[in-house]
Amino acid sequence: MDAQIIHDLVALYREIDEKTASLAEQTGLQCPSGCGRCCENPEVETTVLEVIPLALELWKRGEASQWLAKIEAVEARGACVFYAPDPFIPENGRCSVYQWRPSLCRLFAFATVKNKHGEPELAACVRHKQTNPEAVNRARMAIANGLSAANFGEISARLADLDPGLGTRLLPINQAMKEALHRVGLIAQLLDDFGDGDRAA
Repeated sequence: MDAQIIHDLVALYREIDEKTASLAEQTGLQCPSGCGRCCENPEVETTVLEVIPLALELWKRGEASQWLAKIEAVEARGACVFYAPDPFIPENGRCSVYQWRPSLCRLFAFATVKNKHGEPELAACVRHKQTNPEAVNRARMAIANGLSAANFGEISARLADLDPGLGTRLLPINQAMKEALHRVGLIAQLLDDFGDGDRAA
């Protein structure tokens, strides 16, 4: 895995975060306090590329094996293993690896799709529309009036440009994480073996 690709991916994540933060600040659009409803969706998908930074971090922390075991213990299409549900409030919870989450988790409810006229419009969250319809309407109007917001299609295209192989194939998030952890572990093992060979010589 080219280090430049990882650097560019992290930079893309920063750009997404800046745009979603700007949209939230200018329109008041925000998730209900503690809401984890989207994280409980068993259909969340991502690419292996997008979770490589998280895999690198988990190997660095020495936590890769424990997370692989957790992934093995759940169904491939189960809720994300990194989601920690609130034991007292249904549909509330938190992401235990928030800093390293993939693009869908960063974009959801704060990004646009192209409508049939090719114009960007907010892909609003149902929960947002129920709890804060005024903010949803403000966001829609701001985007219609030219406010720059992240776009799902454009982000997908940029991920594909970074790595046409790893950045295009969507998998259930736990399965993508499993593949990323194995890939990073294999690279680390090969580098370690190569280093041992150099020392032996």
